[in-house]
Amino acid sequence: MRRKWGLRLGRSWRENRQLRAAGEGDQSLIAAQNEVYQRRMLVGVCVLLGLALWSLLMLRPLTNPNLQPGSPSPIEIRAPRTVSFASKLLTEQERIRVESAPDTVVYTRDPSIPVEQRAQLANALQTIEQIRNDPSLTGGQKRDKLVSLPLPSSTLAISPALALQLTRMPNDAWSLVRDQALVVYDRALSDHDYTLSEEDVRNLRERSMPYWSSLVARGEQQQLVLLFSEAFVRPNRLLDADATQARKQALRNQVASVLVTIQEGENIVHAGDIVTPAIQEKLEALDLLETQIDWLSVGGKGLLAGLLVGVFGIYVYKMQRNIWMVSRTLLVVAVLFALTALAARLALPLGRSWVYAFPLGMTALLLATLFPRGLALMLVTLLALVIAFLDDNHANAAVALLLGSMAGILTIGRGERWLHFAAAGLTIAVVTGLAQAAFWLNDPSGALGNQWLQIVLSSAINGVASAFIALGLFNPVGHLADVVTPQQLMELAHPAQPLLRKLIREAPGTYYHSLSVGNLAESAAEQIDADALLLRVASYYHDIGKTIRPYFFTDNQSDRENVHNDLDPHTSAGIICDHVTEGEKMARAAGLPRQVIEFIRAHHGTSVIKHFYQLALQQEDSVNVDDYRYPGPKPRTREQAIMMLADSVEATVRSKAQSGKIFSARDDAHNGNGRARQGMQTLEELVNSIIDERIRSGQLDESSLTLSDIAKIRQAFISTLQGIYHPRVDYAPQVVKHS
Repeated sequence: MRRKWGLRLGRSWRENRQLRAAGEGDQSLIAAQNEVYQRRMLVGVCVLLGLALWSLLMLRPLTNPNLQPGSPSPIEIRAPRTVSFASKLLTEQERIRVESAPDTVVYTRDPSIPVEQRAQLANALQTIEQIRNDPSLTGGQKRDKLVSLPLPSSTLAISPALALQLTRMPNDAWSLVRDQALVVYDRALSDHDYTLSEEDVRNLRERSMPYWSSLVARGEQQQLVLLFSEAFVRPNRLLDADATQARKQALRNQVASVLVTIQEGENIVHAGDIVTPAIQEKLEALDLLETQIDWLSVGGKGLLAGLLVGVFGIYVYKMQRNIWMVSRTLLVVAVLFALTALAARLALPLGRSWVYAFPLGMTALLLATLFPRGLALMLVTLLALVIAFLDDNHANAAVALLLGSMAGILTIGRGERWLHFAAAGLTIAVVTGLAQAAFWLNDPSGALGNQWLQIVLSSAINGVASAFIALGLFNPVGHLADVVTPQQLMELAHPAQPLLRKLIREAPGTYYHSLSVGNLAESAAEQIDADALLLRVASYYHDIGKTIRPYFFTDNQSDRENVHNDLDPHTSAGIICDHVTEGEKMARAAGLPRQVIEFIRAHHGTSVIKHFYQLALQQEDSVNVDDYRYPGPKPRTREQAIMMLADSVEATVRSKAQSGKIFSARDDAHNGNGRARQGMQTLEELVNSIIDERIRSGQLDESSLTLSDIAKIRQAFISTLQGIYHPRVDYAPQVVKHS
């Protein structure tokens, strides 16, 4: 039964291998086409970014900044010639005056409303009287009918208390209320010639009708007379909004343009006088404002923008392959660059003394926590140059902001906690303030000489704004850029994650292997300043594919019989190889970040499964080595390369240690220069042989590890493993003394 199962797995593996072999050429072609596309994307983004920077450098008011409305004129200006023009300002003022006249409001009058309202009032009073006098109704029934009595077109609603009051009133008192309510209503209409506006109704209810009702009744009766009479008063003179708007527009259209004539030699504005909109309009008519384009300046700013973006593009292409090979990441970096430059363009002209408060450090902290620090340092340097050339007067501020941002980049680390952002913000504030103090010490008679309080405030605002804005944007920008953040990684590292729980339950040996790989990888990453947190989390997930067939891997076999004894080498290699592709599928289905999935794909690279390959060579005449290779790709980052090395070293050292084939260098020294047993190695020799084999096989060729990095990784592995597999003291047997 087991052999049949092995044969079935073998056929499945062969089919998958054939499909992969058939698709390797297509995948290579797709990879090449993708790289070409990403190069074009980088060029396109740089072109757009250059145009954006050019526009920002050119963006400034066309008018003379010294002649703004509301500001004093620095010079006296006289008209050099006579000119007449249609004044838009005066024309609009005349149109506003005409349309604001009281006679432009149009009303409509409905003479039927007062008659209908009086009839409603009379009917309501008659109905109440009928209910009062109905002998067939009890007192409660009368009150219920009064409460439910419909009173359309009025503001009156009979409450239970009012109904009780009406049913208990004496007949003569009620007769007085009924008659006088009609009298007061008629008087209100007649006094206004049966034409009531909203204001008339309001005045009647507030003043006239209370007075008239007090003349004809007192107390309870006076209140009821007022209640019934005013409830049925409605305006019948209403505003016609459409007709009013049409009339206003017609009157505006009738207003002719107001012509203004300026005589030659006429004084337009005196030195020190406040520039009004009317004065500005005259200056525009005389062409005395700066409206002509300086094409040399335009060209110079375009050249500067081109140089800045050119340096940006070349640096990203040469030094940041992982940035330009991912479209989302490249676009986010470019947009951050452009938006920061735009913010500087809009904010810096607001006040020269507050230039130092501009939070350039916000962009620096975002870039440093989400991308390599080299990219962050390059971009803030370019942004500082942009700030320096805005209006040609911010060089000192650009230097101070650049120094503060650089200090923040070197302080923030990965930004795992909000305290890291707070510390970086404090550093930015201190360094920016010290830079301003340096400028003051170089020129104590300058503008900063008496501005120490301004220095403190602007630096503090810069640091606080940079830290808190960066902290707030950290996760959203990371998501947009397809960058996994430390917060996401720490959540993924929790054992309650579904994939980790599955790994613990179904493949416990693999889980503890993953923990050990994480320890090794993290220690190596810390030595070469790689992303230790990403490596630890990726280590937890790199072998999740083994949960599909856990007992086919020695990690989880324990005392079980090795199932590969009943399978041919080709089938066994396929099953082992499948844990990479299955792990990738599981990771994608679980929504793991792209960066973690890439570790799963690359942690074996394209290395050969040597054990089964050697068995195949012994059993078969012709063996294709590619049938025994992992699908790859090879590691492309330092972190992926560390993962491959840590995985190989941990698995091999653990296997050798369990079989007793590792001994310490001290034991080697005690036995001369020979080996205590044939085939045994020291821990150092084993680690070095594994790393050297990976280098010789070309598995690290596409990563950016240097020889210095590899030396540090070797030492980190050896130090960590020595703490685990160190020789233990052979304790003497306990001697029991008998008394």
